[in-house]
Amino acid sequence: MKALAAALVVLLATGDDALAHRLDEYLQATRVSFARDRLAIDVDLTPGVSIASGVIAMLDTNADGAVASAEAGGYGRSVLSDLRVSLDGNRIGMTLEGIDIPTLDEMRNGTGTIRLHAAGRVEVGAGRHLVEVINNHRPETSVYMVNALVPEDSGIDIVSQSRDPRQREFRAEYDVTSEWVGYVMLLGMGTAGVVFAAKRRNEKRKTNSEKRIIKTTNE
Repeated sequence: MKALAAALVVLLATGDDALAHRLDEYLQATRVSFARDRLAIDVDLTPGVSIASGVIAMLDTNADGAVASAEAGGYGRSVLSDLRVSLDGNRIGMTLEGIDIPTLDEMRNGTGTIRLHAAGRVEVGAGRHLVEVINNHRPETSVYMVNALVPEDSGIDIVSQSRDPRQREFRAEYDVTSEWVGYVMLLGMGTAGVVFAAKRRNEKRKTNSEKRIIKTTNE
């Protein structure tokens, strides 16, 4: 659901230009997600009808009419080689973790989307960090969209996002809360819950005791 919402936000932010060129351009929609120990990139690549044959040729390198896993992986790694991902000015090596290839007929009809997933290991401490993503894959024929997904870690907060006019270049700043702070907060919440429960038990005992006193007095 987060990925779908992010894609919708990017599509609306991009406007009609991306849709207007779907037939003769390569639509590349990128989503970036953050964690304390990794950065993940998902790229959806949809070739328009008039350029699909060229993309198919890059995928089906032996021209046998099918895309083998080795061919798909080779193309995925070539896309990654054209992506520059950096954290706080240091380039992050991205590893291809998966790639889904549509049927060749879907691509020829302009409805087939290549879905690529990659990730890189990072180590981030508490404080503000800057992620930069530059997409250099087929810039002469492509339309780009890019956005950051809402982090699953409540201790990570995206504070700003910016893009160049073509959305080939993307920058996002995010704050990371120290893990021990989160632990202390959870511990505090747990302690508060225990104290509250104990208080309720004491109040209940007091009420029951008062009821017994009233009953004894009435008797």
